[in-house]
Amino acid sequence: MKNLTSRINHSVKNLLLLAAWTLSASSCYTIWDNDDCGTVYQVHFKYDYNMAFADAFASQVHSVTLYAFDEEGKLVSQQQEQGEILSNGDFSMSLNVAPGNYQLVAWAGMAGNDKVTLTEGVSSIDELKCRINRTGHTLLGEQVDSVGLLNPFWHGTVKMGLGTGPASRNSWNYEDVTVPLVKNSNTLRIILQQMSGEGLDKDDFVFSVTDNNGLMHHDNSLNAEDGDLTYLPYYKASGSTDINDGNEAGTKLNMVIAEMSMGRLMADHHPVLTVRRADTGKVVFSIPLIDYMDMCRTVAQYDMPLQEYLDREDTYVMTFFLDANQSWINTQIIINDWIVRYNDITPEF
Repeated sequence: MKNLTSRINHSVKNLLLLAAWTLSASSCYTIWDNDDCGTVYQVHFKYDYNMAFADAFASQVHSVTLYAFDEEGKLVSQQQEQGEILSNGDFSMSLNVAPGNYQLVAWAGMAGNDKVTLTEGVSSIDELKCRINRTGHTLLGEQVDSVGLLNPFWHGTVKMGLGTGPASRNSWNYEDVTVPLVKNSNTLRIILQQMSGEGLDKDDFVFSVTDNNGLMHHDNSLNAEDGDLTYLPYYKASGSTDINDGNEAGTKLNMVIAEMSMGRLMADHHPVLTVRRADTGKVVFSIPLIDYMDMCRTVAQYDMPLQEYLDREDTYVMTFFLDANQSWINTQIIINDWIVRYNDITPEF
């Protein structure tokens, strides 16, 4: 019922705006004076900054908060929409503002999302920030700011105005503007695979990723003064499977899987993935994530700037191989089905 009401309200709003625009257009046509006409901005959104190079806004994004700031950076409009109306394929928001130049800032995926927080009551663009929520946690005797599961969220910004920016003006002062979105959340799936046949237990290992990427400004830049976050798994499992190697008994493959969320990955940052033994705290391995992710790009992605690759890709699966002592066999790892040969990167112990 709520979704139906939202659809009806949205349709009525668009009809009213269309009627107002039609009257304004008729007046402009009659007096040939566009300066007296109102300007209606129809704001669309797209999320095609992904590895599929296809717009996934309708299928993935379920809420949008849109801010409009004038040339002085003052807030002139703020509105939000959520629910099934975003998935109809032609969703847009209407802005009825005075002619001028504006910067639009969109944060998507925020409604009902208690994992991230937008600054409330902003009046200027510099006040608008997005912060990943964190909780105090004791990790192997050390106090850290921890983050578990992150719901997907996106950022977008564009400048628009009469005769400026990407908007194209027609004779009726009607502007179509598209805000491109960048996904700010990632999924990392870690697989530890035992090569010697011994069993593995998920509770024997402690997984973490540390990065300083928890506070974002209106332009999606990061605030380094926010401090480090420690991303912890929201899911862990251990299991085994039999592999038929030609012998009657076969070979048992044992593994531990951990899945965690991460905020936006930046090419100039230094996030570190660390796996430790839970009983002793001994480091099994500690690697610089960005360096390894850079190596796992396919040939088709080598011409892509590293930051673009990190923004388009949102899921990483990394497989590490352990020996009988549960130490990392650091000759290779597998990242997103691509084998990375270990040669010139030294593990951080």
